[in-house]
Amino acid sequence: QGSFDRWQRQMRPGGPRPGWSVQAVFDWAQQALERGSELHVPAARCLTAVAGPDDLPQIVEAARSGPEGARCAALHYLAEAAEPVVLDLIEAAAVSPSRTVAHTAIVAFERMTGDDAVERARRWAHRPDALGASAAGVLACRGTAQDAPQVLGALREAVRGDGPDAPRLWTLVDGAGRLGIACAAPVLRHVYRETSSSHLRGRAARALAATDPSFATGFAVECLWDCEETTREVAALHAETGDVRVAERLRRLAADPAEEAEVQTAVRSRIGPDASAV
Repeated sequence: QGSFDRWQRQMRPGGPRPGWSVQAVFDWAQQALERGSELHVPAARCLTAVAGPDDLPQIVEAARSGPEGARCAALHYLAEAAEPVVLDLIEAAAVSPSRTVAHTAIVAFERMTGDDAVERARRWAHRPDALGASAAGVLACRGTAQDAPQVLGALREAVRGDGPDAPRLWTLVDGAGRLGIACAAPVLRHVYRETSSSHLRGRAARALAATDPSFATGFAVECLWDCEETTREVAALHAETGDVRVAERLRRLAADPAEEAEVQTAVRSRIGPDASAV
């Protein structure tokens, strides 16, 4: 029955048609929300198709004070268009009593890639709320060396406040490695040891490779036996080959027909095509 219902919806779609107005798109987004469906992003794409320059004031007003569905669609549209006014609208929406609006504001902000968004993230990263956490993530992804203290502070706070499995750690750990924040190494080691996520452990290993001078003789050796192939690849690229355990493990990885190609490529970059050369 479910497949038949989907087929019926595809044959008679209820979405916007060519010729729809901006208000019609807003109404569609609001009606969908009232039915329990969040179609803000599709509605924003529809706005891209139907809105003209003269519609901007209406869209801005919807993003400022419209019904939830329309407000969310307008925020996404303005963020995608990188309209200068959207950052102030996002800041206001992020503290909305509506969880849907507040969450949409943060998601819309995180999708922005321009310099203005990064500059605003620098102002927001100190906030103790969800927008502040989002801003720190933006700096981790797109910031520069000047943003290292804020990314490090957010990394420490995430571990202290939410533990080593906090979802926001993924971006912050990557950012610590990308920015080469050497003093983040103790926190990254803690995440590596304590997280229950093998994927986050691998990200911590990559960040440690970029920040911790002792990685080659420490965690990299352990990572050669990790269950994640990407982590083994990082280890193969960095582990100190003077260690007898490392030399033997690299030989085994090179000879293992079941090992991933990326790992074996990393191994051969260290020992050459002839594994006996180790």
